[in-house]
Amino acid sequence: MDKEVNVAHVIVNNLGGITSLTKNLIIYKDDNALPQELHLLNLVGSNNTPAFIDNKLMKRVVPFRLYPKDNWYHVYKSLSKNLNSSKGVLISNDQYDLIMLRAFNIDRKVIQIVHDEYNLNLSIQFEDCIDKFIAHSKYIFEQLSIKIPHRINDIQLIHYGIPIKEKVSRNINIDNNLNLLFLGRHVKDKGIFDIYEINKILKEKNINVTWTILGKGPETVNVIKQWENENNVSFLTPDTQSEVLDIIEKNDILVFPTKFEGFPVAILESMSVGCIPIASDIVGGVQEVVIDNFTGFKCEMNNNIVFANKIEMLHFKRDLLFSMQQNAIKLTHDNFDINNQCKLYQQFFSNISKTDKSPKHHAVNKKIGSRLDNKLLPNFITRYLRKVSKFIS
Repeated sequence: MDKEVNVAHVIVNNLGGITSLTKNLIIYKDDNALPQELHLLNLVGSNNTPAFIDNKLMKRVVPFRLYPKDNWYHVYKSLSKNLNSSKGVLISNDQYDLIMLRAFNIDRKVIQIVHDEYNLNLSIQFEDCIDKFIAHSKYIFEQLSIKIPHRINDIQLIHYGIPIKEKVSRNINIDNNLNLLFLGRHVKDKGIFDIYEINKILKEKNINVTWTILGKGPETVNVIKQWENENNVSFLTPDTQSEVLDIIEKNDILVFPTKFEGFPVAILESMSVGCIPIASDIVGGVQEVVIDNFTGFKCEMNNNIVFANKIEMLHFKRDLLFSMQQNAIKLTHDNFDINNQCKLYQQFFSNISKTDKSPKHHAVNKKIGSRLDNKLLPNFITRYLRKVSKFIS
C-alpha cells in the first residue's frame, strides 16, 4: 500500500509564535494543499507553558515524548518511525528532528523555517540535512545568503501570515488613560520585567496608564509578585485566538522590550487591530514592520526611559497615535493576511514534495549523541548512568 503524501510539521510543545504560525498554516490551508499533520514534541522537564491546541487540530496531532537523558538512538529511531509512516515533506522548526535526520532516513524532503538567530545557527550546523530554507524576514534571508552562499537557490523569502479581523473597531482615544499591552511568553529575554520599570518611570512623570499583560511562562509567578502593589494592571490568559484579538483591540500600544526576536507574531497581531508597537530596535522582522512615526516606534534595547518617553509623547499627541494605528492596520491587512501567505507556503511545500531528488539527509548517516547513545544499550541503562554520574555524557 502506497504511503500518503503529506506535510509533517514538527514543533516543540511551547506556547509562542512558532506554535501560532504552524497552527495557522494548518488551519488556513485550502483544499488544494497537501494533508497536514502536527508532530508535537513534549520535552520532559521543560518549564515552558504548553501550547494551546485548538480542537479542530487535535485529530491531526501526533504527540511524542522526548527526554534528553534517554538513549538518543532509541528515541530518535522512534521519532523517525512516526515521521516515516507517510511521505512528502518535513517542516523543521527546532533542533530535535534535525538531530534525528543525521542518523535515520525518512521518506521526506526537509524544509527548515528559519525564524531567528537560533534557527540560523541550526541552518549552518545541519545544512547537510536540509533541502530547502524559508526565511521570514529580509534580514534572515540576507544572513542565510551570506552564511551558506552555495545554497542561495534553496532559500526562499516568505513572510508570516496572521488571521486578519475583517472589521476593526478603532476609535480615537482622546483623553482617557492610554491602554498599554504586553503580549508574549513570560521570560526575562522577552522583556517581561522591563514592563514594571517602564510603569514606574511613567508614574514619576504623572502619566496614568492601564496595563494588560497577556500570556504565560516560567516567570509568570514572579511577574505577578512584582506587580502586587499596583492597581493599574490586569493579567489575562484567553483561551482562543479570537479572544486574544478582542483584548488586543481594546489596547492602544503594545510595549515590546524584547531582547531577541525573529519576526514577532505578537507585533503583527497587535498591529492588525490597531494596537501600535513600541519595540526594541533589534535586527529581524521588527525593522520591516515597525516604521518610526508611521506604524510604531523602535527604541534602544534595555533603555526603559526611551520606551517611557515614547509613551509620554503619544499620551499628549492622541491624533498622531490614531494616525499610526490606522497605518498599522493597513500595513498588516495588505501584506500579512494568512489567507494569502498560507497559499505561498503550501504551494512551496507541494512543489518540493514533487521533486525527484533523494532527500539530502539520506547521504549523511552519522552517529548521534555519545557512547551511551547506541542500539546495544537499553534505554533504562542509559538513563540510569546519566542520572548517577555527571562524568558520563
